[in-house]
Amino acid sequence: MNKYLKPFLLGFFLFSFVSSAQIKVTSLPKNPNSIFDPIFFDKNEVRNVELINSEWEVFQESDPQQKIKISVPAVFEGNESLIFEKKISFANLQIQNSQIVLGFLGLNYSAEISINGYSIYRHPGGSIPFELALPKDILKDNSKITIKVNNKLDSDYSIPSAQRFLFPNLKGGIIRDVYLKTVSPLHITYNSFDYSFNQQLTKAFINFKIGIGNSEFKKNLQSSGSTEVTLRISLFPNDLLNVQSKGDFVQTISSEDNEANVQLEVPNPLLWSQQTPNFYLCEVSLIRDGQIIDKTVKRISLYQLRKDENKFLLNGKSFVLQGTTYFLDETSLRKTNIYEKIKDDLTIIRNTGFNSVRFAKSYPHPYAVTLCQELGLLALVELPINSIPEEILANNEFQLRAKHAAERLVSNYSEYASAIFFGAGSSFLPNSQISQAFISKLNHAIKEKGFFTYASFVGANASQISNLDFYGIELYSSTIDETKSQFQSAIELLGNNSIFISEVTYPNYQGDLGGYLTKNSSDAQAKYFREIIELSRQLKISGFFINTLFDYGGAYASLYGGYSENNIYKFGVLDLSRNLNAISYKVLFAKLNDSGKVTIPIGVRKEESQIIFILLALFLSIAMAILINTKKKFKEDCTRALLRPYNFFADVRDHRIIPGIHTAVLMLIQAGSASLLITILLFYFRSNILFEKIILAFNEDVLMKLISYLAWNPLICFVILFAVMLFKFVLLALVIKLASLFVKIRAGFPSIFYLVVWTFLPLTLLLPLELILFKVLDAGNFDTIVLVFLVFFFFWMLQRLLKGVYVIFDVRPFIVYLYSLAVIILAAGGIILKYQLTSSTLYYISNAIKQYHSMIF
Repeated sequence: MNKYLKPFLLGFFLFSFVSSAQIKVTSLPKNPNSIFDPIFFDKNEVRNVELINSEWEVFQESDPQQKIKISVPAVFEGNESLIFEKKISFANLQIQNSQIVLGFLGLNYSAEISINGYSIYRHPGGSIPFELALPKDILKDNSKITIKVNNKLDSDYSIPSAQRFLFPNLKGGIIRDVYLKTVSPLHITYNSFDYSFNQQLTKAFINFKIGIGNSEFKKNLQSSGSTEVTLRISLFPNDLLNVQSKGDFVQTISSEDNEANVQLEVPNPLLWSQQTPNFYLCEVSLIRDGQIIDKTVKRISLYQLRKDENKFLLNGKSFVLQGTTYFLDETSLRKTNIYEKIKDDLTIIRNTGFNSVRFAKSYPHPYAVTLCQELGLLALVELPINSIPEEILANNEFQLRAKHAAERLVSNYSEYASAIFFGAGSSFLPNSQISQAFISKLNHAIKEKGFFTYASFVGANASQISNLDFYGIELYSSTIDETKSQFQSAIELLGNNSIFISEVTYPNYQGDLGGYLTKNSSDAQAKYFREIIELSRQLKISGFFINTLFDYGGAYASLYGGYSENNIYKFGVLDLSRNLNAISYKVLFAKLNDSGKVTIPIGVRKEESQIIFILLALFLSIAMAILINTKKKFKEDCTRALLRPYNFFADVRDHRIIPGIHTAVLMLIQAGSASLLITILLFYFRSNILFEKIILAFNEDVLMKLISYLAWNPLICFVILFAVMLFKFVLLALVIKLASLFVKIRAGFPSIFYLVVWTFLPLTLLLPLELILFKVLDAGNFDTIVLVFLVFFFFWMLQRLLKGVYVIFDVRPFIVYLYSLAVIILAAGGIILKYQLTSSTLYYISNAIKQYHSMIF
């Protein structure tokens, strides 16, 4: 019992701690091996890059005197804004003779950045890496960098939204490295490119766009006595700077230029692929008077991806996406450094046999994208847009924010890798004109940059969308036969080379229980993944993505992901121990590498039904049977209370003798029946996606955690609900007593209490049903019937309660029904209105229902 109470005690402790005046800020692990990739940070002999992660201070805006010294990356919990400050010294010559750039690999969520009290940038939100050129006129010897970070998300405009279905955990703060880059006043601001090949792939034609900064361009040239600058582009294969450049180009730029457009021809190019992840070091230099004044170096990869009529081709050869989603809850790391964590995980992914990684529902660490290219993994990077209602997608302001976010996504991440696709988001409604228009508009900004685009849908989309290359379909434990049927229909409309399985999810709650007949076990997961891979190959679609190779920490306590104290979602083939002997992993490895068939044990089906449900229902049924047969008078009272409630409540009003002890025991049985009913329903729907999304629509993490905990711990759920039901009887009696102050006739509290208890007598009729209820629900096709029956059953008890009220207080039924209905409407309407205004709850519930009906089951 104590282990089940730990989450509540921990939650209470955390709440008390956060509510205190102290700031809860946690610094993430530093890099113990001092790994610093000069190319990743663009550092060389003429560009200096310095990490400024140490000696920061953080404080609340309302209490600037209470400062905490920390190092970054650092994160905090909650929605309150925190201010990060750092003092930094610059030499006068450094300020005057160079351009200083402040760089962030990632902030979360939004931020306002100031230098010496002057606001220079408002970060609109999201952990996309970015750089800022610091204005010289506000810099001084002893400068102060101030960053006000806000972690609050909303339901209507932020990306991601507050309702983040199965998102990885990402706390607020400066979540990645911060650095200062010192470059020449005349410097290279960006290096973007696209390329093409001749038909035989023996020549590559690279079109570079090189940005030349800054606003003092002419002044810098004229003061130097020279009006010309030479731009040189060199390509070195695979980090081999000491060999002759594979391509070299020199161009003179006039004093009026701020961008250079260059085409470079590369004969016999080294092509990037999974087996041979070749790349070039692209070195772009600015030369004045024979001296290099600025240089930028980055790795670029050349490959040809194209869609033929029925094929997806990489470098002229058939190519199929064999990938996994990757969720890095980087702000939860406490021991492992982020760079080591990424390298270890992506190496396992590569060694497993995957050729692509989908960074879903978050902006990835830029090092992960860089490493994918080096390891031979195609990176799919997307906006963290998921399950957004049509009403919000149609909003002009949201569309504008999404468009700007997409532009920043492409421009910033393409600086770190070229083996990359870009996506509009996930869990879109298929066949929705609003969703299709939104995706088309968003992908237009991506297509302009020359990248392939994709979007992920909760079902099969039946029409083509402009600017969209690949249509992803999400599978959640879907049956193989229905999946095959839906995909065949989509292939006829879109072609098999345009469709891929964007994520195939099969939760592993049970672990290794020895056989795939046990639902949601390791063996069942292995069998399901094998069948999906075989189906994708049979249908010859563009590929599949397993969701996911690793368990990960989520943003909230999920029902579908399985409850845990640390919000660990149990979707992974490998758990946190990274045991490579897991049956699911061995099956995946064998399928991806065509290394033979792994035998999956059949085992014996183990029922999900809890024996505790049967025992409790049986105990309560026996207790009710004994109680009824203790006295003939009590048995008659029960019959009259059920069949002739008007007469029974009249007896209560007239103080006819009703045994108090029997009524108290009856209350206990009714509380047990109601608690058991709710416990069974919660346990059955604990892995239902629609149920989770409806709760998530209210954007209440505490409510979600409570329901998830109760649903996954049925015995504790019953005990807690039993206490709540007993309290409900007393509370309802008190409410009726207070309401009776507005009528002339008075009734004593005992009479009102008897009224409340005997009103819910029909709950005892449910006890035989509760013996088999879980079995009935688990058999399938009875969910709707059971829920409709329970709704009518609830209204029947409500009608009995109102009848008892107007009988006891001798008032007209119309008055009781009218005022009760008004109170219920006002209370329910007020709650719904509150959540609709603050969290767009009705939109998200409506969207969840539409999604559920569109899913493949």
